[in-house]
Amino acid sequence: MFVKNSKTSNNENLQKKLQEIKDQEGIIGYILRSSKSASIDLKDPTKMIEYAVLSSTVFDTSNDLTNTLQIGAVTTILVESEKMKLLLMNINDNRLSIFMEKNVDHNKLYKNLK
Repeated sequence: MFVKNSKTSNNENLQKKLQEIKDQEGIIGYILRSSKSASIDLKDPTKMIEYAVLSSTVFDTSNDLTNTLQIGAVTTILVESEKMKLLLMNINDNRLSIFMEKNVDHNKLYKNLK
């Protein structure tokens, strides 16, 4: 009998949800990073390095701060600028960064992904 690994199943479900999300209006793209690989889907691939550096810096800084302040693990972060938002989440041992225009409802995305 074959039993599907629930971690694999969860990651497949996450990939499906991301494929649906990336086509929504206002979504710039996403980066999904695990300990072994990364998936990047951006509408403007020329900015891949900038988005990856931003995402990684925010995750690392939040981890440093939570360790220093001893307030527990961060599961979700929202960064807003004048023109865009960045939603960062830890899901199933993956680090997910979703880049979007400012008018996109990040709460809806969050609820769909958690």
